[in-house]
Amino acid sequence: MHDTFVQRSGLLDLLYQTAKDCGVDLRFGVKVTGYWESEDGAGIRLENGDKVAADCVIAADGIHSRARDIITGEEPVPHETGAAIYRSHFAADIIAGTLGKGKYVFWALPHRDVEGLSEVWLQPADALRASECVKDWPIGKKTTAILSRTPPGSCWNHLLVSRRPLSTWVSKGGRMVVIGDAAHPMPPNLGQGANQAIEDAAVLAICLELSGKGNIPLGLRVMQELRHKRVSVIQNAAIDEMEKSFRANWDADQTEAKPNHVPHPVWVLRHDCIKHAYEEFQRVADSYLNGREYIPTNAPVDGVFDCGDDIFKSAGKPS
Repeated sequence: MHDTFVQRSGLLDLLYQTAKDCGVDLRFGVKVTGYWESEDGAGIRLENGDKVAADCVIAADGIHSRARDIITGEEPVPHETGAAIYRSHFAADIIAGTLGKGKYVFWALPHRDVEGLSEVWLQPADALRASECVKDWPIGKKTTAILSRTPPGSCWNHLLVSRRPLSTWVSKGGRMVVIGDAAHPMPPNLGQGANQAIEDAAVLAICLELSGKGNIPLGLRVMQELRHKRVSVIQNAAIDEMEKSFRANWDADQTEAKPNHVPHPVWVLRHDCIKHAYEEFQRVADSYLNGREYIPTNAPVDGVFDCGDDIFKSAGKPS
């Protein structure tokens, strides 16, 4: 939902507790050194020599995925932006705010000062340094007042790195797959990185349920057909939006020269991936098994990001 915000740490806690309640075998601090698949299964090799076997391998190991090249045979060159972003969230009682029903304040500040930064995700930063980026803005004093209230340890600074879409997410044997940022990392300009990862997981679970234990490769391939085009369009659009914002002439008098609208298309934010997966699974499976092309119904047919039908405009709200 476009108007639902969840603190990532809270989401991780929820996922962790749910996995525990389901009896999932969780292992922390374990290094994976290899991947394998056969006609009957797939698995991983651990640093201590153990071999873990399963019906399939689902690699969700992020933008720096070690599994991606092994599973897909592709390792796309990182899309270097020359930019980074400060991010912070903290309790709303420190300052006024409305996020999370008034519980949290969140701010983000893309910038070009990337000296000394690496691609490590969490790099603590000083919010006062971020305020240097906005001190000359017309509203610089008001903005600095917010940044100055950011509690120590609540601000991070990381590089903006992405990659263009892969041609496949599924291994040749059909028993291994990459999802989330391992498959389609994207910058935060559309706010869809985590959302699309969650959609991946939901659709994958449904496809494995419907394909059954006896046909795991079909389930993984149907999942890819249902997801790949949709996510690739969003991924490319997020990169394009980021580049547009950094190319903009913010000193121009013309409003058209400044990107002042983040797209909120209905087809992205109102999509029910669970309902869609159940409805489309058999049609996709039949197309795959009979060698026919499947035309996705959850993305623009021409592959061009369509932002004409905006949820805020249709609701009469400012965007």
